Amino acid sequence: MNGYQMTADSYRTLLEREKDIDRASIESKIKALDFLATATEEERLELFNSSAFNDVVKGYLKMACDNLKLEDEVRQGLLNELRYLFDTVTADQAEDYYNNH
Repeated sequence: MNGYQMTADSYRTLLEREKDIDRASIESKIKALDFLATATEEERLELFNSSAFNDVVKGYLKMACDNLKLEDEVRQGLLNELRYLFDTVTADQAEDYYNNH
């Protein structure tokens, strides 16, 4: 059992115990976690390579820039570089870089 499966099982327990919760939201989480629990490393990285999460990552980057009160020129430079990296670096390469630098 991996962490994804454990979390999905915890949500299942929550659904059984709590009747007055947003069931659709919890069921959506379970569905995603069940998929991730059975996905290979290659499949997980391919999800990211698909660009499905690019706008989410850009949102996090913009929030970080706001939190650090970076100037607009720096913000735009970071976003442009991120867009370039999305087009030229695979998720596997990016994860490896993160883990080793």
